[in-house]
Order: sequence, then C-alpha cells, then structure tokens
Amino acid sequence: MTYMEALIYSRVSSESQDNQRQIINLKTVAQEKGWNVRRVFQEKISGTIKSGSRTEFKSLIDYIDKTPVQVVMVSEISRIGRKVVDVLNFVEMLYEKGIALYIQQFNMLTMENGKENPVAKMLLQMLSIGAEMENSQRKIRQLEGIHLAKIKGVYNGRVNGAKSNPSLLMNKYQNILDLLDKSELSVRRIAGITGHSVNTVRKIRQLKEI
Repeated sequence: MTYMEALIYSRVSSESQDNQRQIINLKTVAQEKGWNVRRVFQEKISGTIKSGSRTEFKSLIDYIDKTPVQVVMVSEISRIGRKVVDVLNFVEMLYEKGIALYIQQFNMLTMENGKENPVAKMLLQMLSIGAEMENSQRKIRQLEGIHLAKIKGVYNGRVNGAKSNPSLLMNKYQNILDLLDKSELSVRRIAGITGHSVNTVRKIRQLKEI
C-alpha cells in the first residue's frame, strides 16, 4: 500500500437522497489502502449541471490548486457529472497535476506510479464513444428528415463532383468538435480519447476556425 493524501467528492442528484453511503464507503476504502482523507466535498445537485456551476465541485478544484494531494476519490464516474466533457476535463486537469482519480465502481486509479493507467484510458475512450453514439442518433434523425424531404421533393442532395460540405464533415466528427469547443485538451490527447487520427482532429480544428 502507498500512503496518499486523499479528497472525497460525493454528489447525489436530489435533496431526498443522502451522500452518507458514498462517503462512508469511500472512507472505508481509504482506510483499507492506508490513504489519509484530508477533506470531503459533498453536494446535492444534478449531474447535468455544468461542473463550473456546482459550488462544491468548484471548491474541490480550488482546494486542489492550493493543497498537495495525490488522489481524488469518487464512488462512480457519473458522480463527476453526466456530461462526458466535464469528466474528461476533470481527469485531464488531475493528470496534469500528477493527481490520480480513484473510481470505486471499478476499484481503479487513473494513474499508478506516476503513469497513466491504460485501462482508465480505455474507459475514457468508451465515454467518448458513448457521446459519439448519441451523436449518431442525431444523424439518424437527420437522415430520416432528409428521406421525408426527398419524398416531398424538396431535397436534391449533393451535386455530383462537389466538395464535401464542411458542416456535414464537422457533424460527422461531433465528438471531436465537442472536445475542441469545451475542453483544453491537446490535439494528440483528443485523438487518443476519440480513437481518430491526429490529422483528422487537426482538420476538424481548422474547419472550426474558418
């Protein structure tokens, strides 16, 4: 066991729910691993609210900026937030500071011995894929709309030999666009998370800046 200074972040979605189960379980884990829990941050707020608008989450980040700690503990990845960008931004911020995130539902640290855990990286890729699946559902609805428009005779499609529409290309890579818009991740990092090439990420960034 490696001694580490730890913080706990607990979030439940409504006033009728209780943070104590999460906190007790995480304190038990910390004790078993020989970690010292310096402070607990807890709040009752929906995970769909942006992380920057959550009081205790902001307090957690402020505390991390001022106090040396080695690990932040959560019961589930969804406790950080329901928005994949919030999760990725938080994990990246911790990574840059050399701080691990412990996720109890997987009994997993995002960093071990100062190095990124490849299993955790795969988990983040899965989160990105989930976001991409949501985007795919939007595309399906878009195609259904085009099909209906064709039936009504109001959609002619792309002219033969014409260049690909930049907006359609950006829509195809919505997960890349979301991370470019809402995170401060590097091009290489976004490529690793989304599973697309560095060149693809650069191309989408260039289109975005036009």
